[in-house]
Amino acid sequence: MNRCRAIPDEGAMKPTDDQLNELARLIGETSEEEIDCAELLQRIAPYLKAVTDRDELCERLRQVAQHLKICPECHEEFLALAKAEGIELPDCT
Repeated sequence: MNRCRAIPDEGAMKPTDDQLNELARLIGETSEEEIDCAELLQRIAPYLKAVTDRDELCERLRQVAQHLKICPECHEEFLALAKAEGIELPDCT
């Protein structure tokens, strides 16, 4: 076992290139004001209406859009909600 933390253990898992690229993408898309998944759920109905009406998004709803970009689980739930409601989303979502 290697006791020097600066030198990784031989058996340590190393991230793949795809994982590193995804991490870099997510870091690049991070904004000053982020919301969490619980906050997204509170705002999802007005966001869905604004998107389907093609309204301009206010700051609170832009934060929802931002969260959907970086959270694949919430994005998948959002798409499932729209489908369940029979709402056809524009390509921008």
